Amino acid sequence: MSHCGGGPHRERGSATVLGVGAVLLLLSVLMALLLLTAALHGSQRARAAADAAALAGAAALLEGQGQEAACAAAGDLARANGAELLSCQEARGSAPARAGLRVEVAVVVPALQGAQAHAVAYAGSVPRRGG
Repeated sequence: MSHCGGGPHRERGSATVLGVGAVLLLLSVLMALLLLTAALHGSQRARAAADAAALAGAAALLEGQGQEAACAAAGDLARANGAELLSCQEARGSAPARAGLRVEVAVVVPALQGAQAHAVAYAGSVPRRGG
């Protein structure tokens, strides 16, 4: 007797193919989630480094130091947080006591083959309300 046509023997091994496909799909989704998590982590690190650097630089400005010293303080704190200071600019308001600092930093995200996450932050004095 020969087995021509359909039947249970013709579908032998189809569950293995479906299983391998399901595992590959699961691995692909897992890799995508890991890459997304790495990107989000890099972005958060960059924002934290930019915030800290801007605060350090603004504190130096408010203590009466110049832009060069403020940017040096911002750069030191950016490096301490694993970031590179890309730009640092003093931003003066209309009143002489209103000073601030705008910084931009970059953080390397190793999991994304050396891609960089960038962030910009501003810190400075806040004007008084009603007065």
